[in-house]
Amino acid sequence: MKTYPLYPTRPTLCLNGVWDFAWISDEQKPLADIDATGLVFNEQQAVPGVFDTDVKRYGKRGIGCYRKQLAFDCAAGQALRLCVGGLGLAAKFWFDGQLIGSSELAYSTFNIDFTASRSGSAHELIIAVDNRFKPQATPIFAPFFDFYGYGGIYRSIELQALPAAFIERAQVTTLDAAAGKIRLSIELGGAVPTTFNGKIAFDCNPAQALSLPVQDGRVVTELSVPNARLWSPESPHLHTVTISSAEDCITERFGLRTLVVSGERILLNDKPLTLKGVNRHESHPEFGPVQHPHLVMDDLHLLKNMGANFVRCVHYPHDQMFFDMCDEVGMLAWQESMGWNNTEQSATDPHFFELQVEQTRLMVKNSMNHPSIILWGFLNECCSDTAGGRILYQALAKTIRERDPKFLVTYACNRTRSNPDGTPMDICFDLCDVVSFNTYPGWIGGQCTWLDESASLIAPEIKRIAALAQQPALKGKPAIMSEMGCCALYGFHDMANAQWSEEYQADYVSEVCRQVFGSGRFMGLAIWQFCDTRSYVNAAPGVRSKPRGFNCAGLVDEYRRPKLSYWAVQKLYQDLP
Repeated sequence: MKTYPLYPTRPTLCLNGVWDFAWISDEQKPLADIDATGLVFNEQQAVPGVFDTDVKRYGKRGIGCYRKQLAFDCAAGQALRLCVGGLGLAAKFWFDGQLIGSSELAYSTFNIDFTASRSGSAHELIIAVDNRFKPQATPIFAPFFDFYGYGGIYRSIELQALPAAFIERAQVTTLDAAAGKIRLSIELGGAVPTTFNGKIAFDCNPAQALSLPVQDGRVVTELSVPNARLWSPESPHLHTVTISSAEDCITERFGLRTLVVSGERILLNDKPLTLKGVNRHESHPEFGPVQHPHLVMDDLHLLKNMGANFVRCVHYPHDQMFFDMCDEVGMLAWQESMGWNNTEQSATDPHFFELQVEQTRLMVKNSMNHPSIILWGFLNECCSDTAGGRILYQALAKTIRERDPKFLVTYACNRTRSNPDGTPMDICFDLCDVVSFNTYPGWIGGQCTWLDESASLIAPEIKRIAALAQQPALKGKPAIMSEMGCCALYGFHDMANAQWSEEYQADYVSEVCRQVFGSGRFMGLAIWQFCDTRSYVNAAPGVRSKPRGFNCAGLVDEYRRPKLSYWAVQKLYQDLP
């Protein structure tokens, strides 16, 4: 499925389909030392797809090598671009036997620009994908992460021929939503001219001439959108802008809306938001992280039917297709780069630091024009209480705001305790526009006794965190409960509301909703989580907490069958304004 932006005049070849495949099970040799060009490819795999859900290597870790013989006419020296929607956990790329690039950015959408080494229409692309933890394929994905690290090519992949002077992206910023006034920042690439001469058209309107000076590789102008209509969750009207030059053309889609913080509220088009949400992984028991459009739309239908208006997309950059659909149906979203319980030791490692900044930069560039995205995050439950962590948090917040200083920055914090002097342990709240908290009273950690029932601990925990949100670094900022929930096994019922029963979970999340929205301090909630998701398997430290190898906190199970908690949340969410 094509996602925005579109490049209607560029020669482009979609590479989705059946690829030749070879398996390397060497447990010692690093990916950097692998040369896949001489392998015998005697199997097949689908792209998009993952190799560790098929019958031959279910749950296995190693290096899967994909080969595609493709027909794409080009001359030697032609500038080419390989557009990779996302893969994991790390990869190397060869085109016509030449190494053209590598990536350690699991789930990120990225491009590899290179030059054709030979003329003709017959070419060969090989991608070696590594999902190992020993040696670790990428520093940004660790074996203790509470979501499974699949191996394969998760999303669409295509090949483009780049013109000598091309249009990279066009960022649309709403200046006056009601009047349809925007700022357009056109990023150019290749042989950048001193003056950009081209045409611009909104929606289906006639194109108008555009001639503007180029500064630092960009053209910036302010324009009015004809027949402008506001974008909102209730009326998700969208516009397109098409910019063309003599050599290239791009179509971007956007929504006209304003988003600002006003005291403890987020205002969308000057109206305060109440975020009724869930956390959602890209996960399915058969397809892993591969997202079919039908699956994505069904998930959105389930969420809308439940009364949700908000999705936190965890814990990595999600597919642009998902955000295109959120734009279309009016679902608000939180997009974040990958991070999960990383330590200060990781944060201060130069290579880890560099990868975090780069994946966050790509995330914001790829997703910048989606009106559905209202929050930008990073480093879930990481080292925000450390000096070394703060340096990385500062860098990531800066990376987001460099793209647009009005983008709202947050991160999910579970360092919610206080120092002996009463100040917060977390030392990064001042970097946020919105403060967000993860907590699991009576389910994970916390102070309790053998006489406490889990749900009874929710109210005092909400009260404690609401008091934290009144500390100087947090006071006056919007606050969200970004994770609260517990697990249930689909189909397990117990009249005593025993742990892991559907009744237990329904009571727990119902109390979460009542207490969060009744506290007066929180303007949003993202329940953990939407659906049951594959987690670590046969990992000794966590086997007791992950029955079936799944995180079972979903309001629906992995096949999207609703649990009692889904209907309980539906009743509460639909009654909220």
